[in-house]
Amino acid sequence: MVGSQTTTDTAERLKLPQRLFSTCVTVGVATPFLSRLPSVPIRGWEWFSSYTGGAIGSLFIGMLSVIPALVLFGLGKASRRAPLTFWLALAAMAGFLLFAHGTLNLRSSSTAALAFLFLPAYAAATALAGWIAGWIAHAVVRKESNRLWVARVSVAAAVVVGIGVSVQDSISAATREARFPIITVSAIPLTKRRILPPEALGPVEVLALDNSTSKSDGDGDVLALGRTAIARLSLSDYSVKTRSTFEQRDCDGCVHMYPYLVRDDNGTLFVATSDGLADSHGKLLWRNEAQGFSRTVPIHAGGNQVRFIQYYPNDRIELRSSSGETLWTVKLPVDDVGAYVAPDGSELPFALCGYGDARKLQVFDMGGKLARTISLPGWANTVHSVSWPSPGHLLVGQGGLLGVLDSNGKEIMHHAITDTSFTPYHGPDGVAVRFKAGEAPYLVVASHGSSGYARSVLLVFDAAGRLVWKEEVEKLSTLLAVDKPDQQRDVLLVGGSDGVLEYRLAD
Repeated sequence: MVGSQTTTDTAERLKLPQRLFSTCVTVGVATPFLSRLPSVPIRGWEWFSSYTGGAIGSLFIGMLSVIPALVLFGLGKASRRAPLTFWLALAAMAGFLLFAHGTLNLRSSSTAALAFLFLPAYAAATALAGWIAGWIAHAVVRKESNRLWVARVSVAAAVVVGIGVSVQDSISAATREARFPIITVSAIPLTKRRILPPEALGPVEVLALDNSTSKSDGDGDVLALGRTAIARLSLSDYSVKTRSTFEQRDCDGCVHMYPYLVRDDNGTLFVATSDGLADSHGKLLWRNEAQGFSRTVPIHAGGNQVRFIQYYPNDRIELRSSSGETLWTVKLPVDDVGAYVAPDGSELPFALCGYGDARKLQVFDMGGKLARTISLPGWANTVHSVSWPSPGHLLVGQGGLLGVLDSNGKEIMHHAITDTSFTPYHGPDGVAVRFKAGEAPYLVVASHGSSGYARSVLLVFDAAGRLVWKEEVEKLSTLLAVDKPDQQRDVLLVGGSDGVLEYRLAD
């Protein structure tokens, strides 16, 4: 119960807990763990065990939780003349902790756990706000029995509201997640079929057209990179022509991110990753020496010539040949690189620089000279070149927000992804697909969940920018538009944890 009760002139008096320190520590340390229990029937036992799954993790949460407990203890020591102020501070802090920890979804993003570093400060600030409100209540409520009643109601209300909001959030999330997989928009008659099962290569990370073969007769090839192998598929019937083992070799600092499949000038197949350039079996030929998460992006420089743009974060970009020779270097405060498809269809290297209103994309020619600068919106964390509605455009965005810019940086389309079973976190990625011969292309965009949600949402926009298809699917890693000469149309191939799927417009 709230405080200890004595009778003085038949009136109940409000007091501080007899063991003030242990009370504060118990509330501060135990509440984050207890807040997870009410939602266990809805979210499953993992919702609670994510806080208690490891001794080190639990100790880390507990140690951080001592911070607001000590603040509450200090407020209690300052409340001896007005105990009501302490109980309102305790109610505010307990209610906040029940809400904050009861709704913290550690699967929502790879950085969700960083909330543990900020919640103690927020809880302490909430306790201070409750303590100040307590002084106001102490001045307004004069009768001791009424002060006891206010304290009891405040603590009870904080517990009910904190738990109620967290449970309601869990119910809402569970309702959304239960809808997966689902097609919520189908304004065009797209059909899909699986052309390569997931057990063939494992999760498919990259799809690419094999530029060493001709597809003029409908018999070109598609390359597919999985976790364990590279397969070459016939474009006509998707039969597997060849399959070779691919094993990424461990090395100091290697993270095996951002893979690309590409053939060099001589037709040799390579895999470019954040680590550098590897052969088709995974042997690293040369390293990207940049520290942290970098990228090595192939640039098709005309004919069959291939170059590779890579960057050192906030330092410089380099263009290298397939043999590893550095062709040129430009000093830049860069945070990403990529390939820009110019309006004339040529590929050029680009670098992303700046933040907020200073965000910009710098395009370089193959000799290392700055060719053009395109201003970007501050929310454009990711930037990809996209030939929709024509070459020279950019797909920009972050998570569930996306837009298309023309070659001058003017926004021609804007879209926010809503009503999904998960929160889009990575992406967007996109490609232009001409589902009907002779007609304007469609824009296909994929945005992805965090590492805890192996899901993606696939969106298709028509030539006017109207959303005509929206589908939630298993995690996607790659999109590829494939020209089918025998059918005079493009089809869309998508690869991911569900293998390789083909989307086409029904006849």
